[in-house]
Amino acid sequence: MQRLLELPSDIDLLPFSAFLWQKGIPHRISEECGQQVLWLDHSVYALQVEQFYADWQAGLLQLSEVKSDGWKHHGLMNGPMADWKRIPATIVFIVTCLVVAFITQLGSDYHTIAWLSFLNFNVTDQYIRFVPLSYSLLNGEYWRLLTPIFLHFGMMHLAFNMLWLLEFGRRLELHHGGLLLTLLIVVIGLVSNVAQYHFGGAGRLFGGFSGVIYGLMGFLWIREKEQPGLYGVPSGIYLFMLIWLVIGLTGVLSVIGFGQVANTAHVGGLLTGAACGWLYSRFQGKSKKSMEDG
Repeated sequence: MQRLLELPSDIDLLPFSAFLWQKGIPHRISEECGQQVLWLDHSVYALQVEQFYADWQAGLLQLSEVKSDGWKHHGLMNGPMADWKRIPATIVFIVTCLVVAFITQLGSDYHTIAWLSFLNFNVTDQYIRFVPLSYSLLNGEYWRLLTPIFLHFGMMHLAFNMLWLLEFGRRLELHHGGLLLTLLIVVIGLVSNVAQYHFGGAGRLFGGFSGVIYGLMGFLWIREKEQPGLYGVPSGIYLFMLIWLVIGLTGVLSVIGFGQVANTAHVGGLLTGAACGWLYSRFQGKSKKSMEDG
């Protein structure tokens, strides 16, 4: 994502944005300190967009007849799914969770869950007997370190997590691509699962995408602290998620019927995502400085 133009707030950029989308140039516009900032997904278009803007301001490019349909189609005006073709990784993770929810009957089929849970287990005489993690790893069952993120116990658990995955995942993927999103999900998933296992108390059977979701939020949050409006996440969403995290830590959610909440996975995911966001900003800053020095 490249910060290209900083423009006065009184300029109506809607026709120009629609024109860029018609040209197939991915971009976004944010507002910072009373100015409009035009961001490009790919720096290869930078010179072309600067020339388009100069021609538009000079009257050489007439955009009065450009309709806003293209801008609406590529922007966020039609809701999260307006960009579904550009977020394949997000869609794949959502579909995977839905498929796992189906084959595990939303957490009620313990024999199937045992293949994906952090600890393998056997159900005999209504008792669950867990297999030590070391034994499973010695037998090459390394997938157990990650696969609990795909397990969900109940429709509300699944729906809540998928909505937030769509909300945060698409914003990350639209800006950075599916590879970075996938790497983040894997890293955050591993750390949050291990944290829940080691520090989450007595519960050995856990699952859900919420630890990863808090991690994605942490990445977005840290990055937007340095570049406000970069992903367009409303500040109220950050506040809501943090309040929900605190409420979960109090144990109230379990009392009122939400079941056991993997609070350690949430905290571990949030800290991991925030650390990834900080490291990404540092790495990006050094890369830009190296290019400028070169």
